[in-house]
Amino acid sequence: MSVSSTSFPGTPDSVAAARAFVVGCLRAFPEAPVPDEVVERAELVTSELATNALRHTRSGDPGGSYEIRVEVDTRGVRAEVRTRPPRLPTVPHVVAPGGDFFRESGRGLLLVDRLATRWGSLAPRAEGVYFVLRWPDGRRPAPTA
Repeated sequence: MSVSSTSFPGTPDSVAAARAFVVGCLRAFPEAPVPDEVVERAELVTSELATNALRHTRSGDPGGSYEIRVEVDTRGVRAEVRTRPPRLPTVPHVVAPGGDFFRESGRGLLLVDRLATRWGSLAPRAEGVYFVLRWPDGRRPAPTA
């Protein structure tokens, strides 16, 4: 198992750095190559959760920050986006699709729900959200020589 974590400033440009960090963790996994589909999904889910951290929690306030922790093993990846407390007392949840399909907000967790094997709130032990991605179709990558 490989575990990595780092903190990011609560600024919009940190989202690209957060994506690059997660992709780097997956590409550097020494025990087996991570399937491209898993890397792509992890990158997109990370982008959505980091963006939500900035928009909906105090991580996006001046001087704010958030942390990403990534665990990779031969079955999949689990990542956490740990944030400062939310601006409003709510638990992350999916907003049902409908209405204006072309609106630019409100669909992030719906996308996370569709892409992740599993996801949820870190509450009550921490602020933030985690996601899990397993290898597609239950296939495990072959160990590297």
